[in-house]
Amino acid sequence: MALDQSPALPLPKPGLPRFGAAPRQLTLVDRTQDTSDIVTFTFRNEGGALHYLPGQAIALDLPMPTGTATRTFTLSSAPLGTAELSVTVKAAPDANATRWMHDHLEVGQQITGRGPFGQFSLAHRFGRPLLLVGGGSGFTPMMSMLRWLFARGEAVDVTVVQVARRVEDLLYTQELAHIAANMPSLKLFEVVADPAPGESWHGYRGRPDRAMLRSMVPDASRREAYCCGPQGFMDQIRRCLVAEGLSPAHFHTESFGLTAPKAQPVGKAVEQGTGHKVTMRGRTFEVAADQPLSAALAGENIRVPTGCGAGQCGTCKLRLVDGAVDMRQDGGLSDHEVAQGLILACCSTAKGPITLEDAS
Repeated sequence: MALDQSPALPLPKPGLPRFGAAPRQLTLVDRTQDTSDIVTFTFRNEGGALHYLPGQAIALDLPMPTGTATRTFTLSSAPLGTAELSVTVKAAPDANATRWMHDHLEVGQQITGRGPFGQFSLAHRFGRPLLLVGGGSGFTPMMSMLRWLFARGEAVDVTVVQVARRVEDLLYTQELAHIAANMPSLKLFEVVADPAPGESWHGYRGRPDRAMLRSMVPDASRREAYCCGPQGFMDQIRRCLVAEGLSPAHFHTESFGLTAPKAQPVGKAVEQGTGHKVTMRGRTFEVAADQPLSAALAGENIRVPTGCGAGQCGTCKLRLVDGAVDMRQDGGLSDHEVAQGLILACCSTAKGPITLEDAS
């Protein structure tokens, strides 16, 4: 990805613009095999320049043979005022939607996306030195933020830590080397957790612990930290940094599309006759009137795909066959989808007896 060196500009001020998470027609214009199981897909937004904040996410509607599957991914590209945007996607051999992307999504194909959305962006907070930590494909939002800082010519003090399992799994190595050579305010560290036998690696190795992080970031307590990766990885980094004096208020995480959907809170126990009856997947049960349906259904061991949990990404679509709900979405559904009877489980509560079915 070519980066234009633009003059340094002030970091954003409070009251950042809120970009509507509207449906968008996207055309795949490039795909790059980054590692054996990670591909970067670059799309052109047919509506023109896409405005977003570094670290935000987008939802993609994937036209799979079994029906449309909506998946959410953090953007790995930087918002530089162009119509192109990229997502960097990992797919395990037994994956479903992401495996379909790797095997079948070809240049020239058009799909529908929705976004941007999410609060995981350094643009919301400024005035402190930065720490960007990414594990595996969770490094992609860190790359979006770093590309943005570099393209703007920012001189902010930033430390970047990328953690990968093997040397071959490290992402963007050539581009990172170029940025590091031309951004004096950047300190870049790459960590390989489990080098293969005979694999040459002279950098940090092993899983990051408190001693390793202290060696790389001795002044972590004064930084604004952003972390993305598997949940266990983020929990470990948080524990270490808090132990080193970082306030939890200055530690921010996100995991759109990079791990399994976040576990939903278990629905509250409902005393018989006090809740609303829900019929779905051949079962009828009661849910609390004030419980989001995603959580209420999870309490009944009925899982629906989830993404943002805030009514923005459209991942948790269900079809309302009968009854009424109170839905407080934030752009996750188009007016047409609402008219078709679709709802979002994460931001809907039952207003009475309802019947639901899967959207696809």
